[in-house]
Amino acid sequence: MHAKSSSTLWQTIGTVPGTDLVDAKVQLHWAAQIVSAFGNALLQPQPDDSQSNLGWVNSFGALSSQPTSDGWSVGLRLKDLTLLFLTPQNTIQTEFGLHGKTLQQALEWLTITYPKFSGEHSLKPFALREYNMPPHPVGENAPFQLNHETAFQELHHWYSNADQVIRTASEKWKEASPIRCWPHYFDIATLVSLPLPQKSESTGTVGCGMSPGDASYAEPYFYVTIWPYPEKETLPDLTVGKWHTDGFVAAVLTASDLPSNGKTQTQAERVHQFLKKSSEFAFDALGASPS
Repeated sequence: MHAKSSSTLWQTIGTVPGTDLVDAKVQLHWAAQIVSAFGNALLQPQPDDSQSNLGWVNSFGALSSQPTSDGWSVGLRLKDLTLLFLTPQNTIQTEFGLHGKTLQQALEWLTITYPKFSGEHSLKPFALREYNMPPHPVGENAPFQLNHETAFQELHHWYSNADQVIRTASEKWKEASPIRCWPHYFDIATLVSLPLPQKSESTGTVGCGMSPGDASYAEPYFYVTIWPYPEKETLPDLTVGKWHTDGFVAAVLTASDLPSNGKTQTQAERVHQFLKKSSEFAFDALGASPS
């Protein structure tokens, strides 16, 4: 792994306490459903539902849909809660700030904007999926509120950093999936699927990702998951991070376990060490290694 090369791009995290990010995180999670609605309406449905997922575009600081066949896509810029309509040349055609606007207004904007610039019409309506979303007034069509901009900026840093470190961790894993953000859970991750040598025709997986916070942890955290779950008694001590064993088994490194004194290289190296050591154990536990 090349921690130093990525650490130069690392953006300091920990400037806002993790528990203070919850409202901004939930608003962004709901806003991401608008971007997902674009893919669900215009892209061919996939068996793994991947037409709905998003990728990080660092030049815009945005989570973006996959492009349509003629190259149009929609993004969500995290730091200022803004939707972006992106051209086939990957430039911003127009923007729609969500502050003071509702989910319904955002979907109406998509309905108007897509045919206006692409010259095409969607055969399906732009609509939200019925995921089990975290409750928030915006989910009841209350306006989005960009009241604590530092929280949105902090979450932008988490996603940007996550895309970088996951990419570095997985660059030599040929079986690693593209790094994507899944709209249901709002985490960003890669997944490595490998045949299990001890079980004929069975597959094991190792996931390497970041969650901005969920029912298990209110604060953001990096994680490495293993499936099938190893026996708890076999889990080794971690020099960085800890094991989560309640409901699922994963190595986790939470925001509160990261230094927040501005030493960005220390933060980057700490995350790299966590992902490296935890993924090494995960592959050993499966008895399989990526090529």
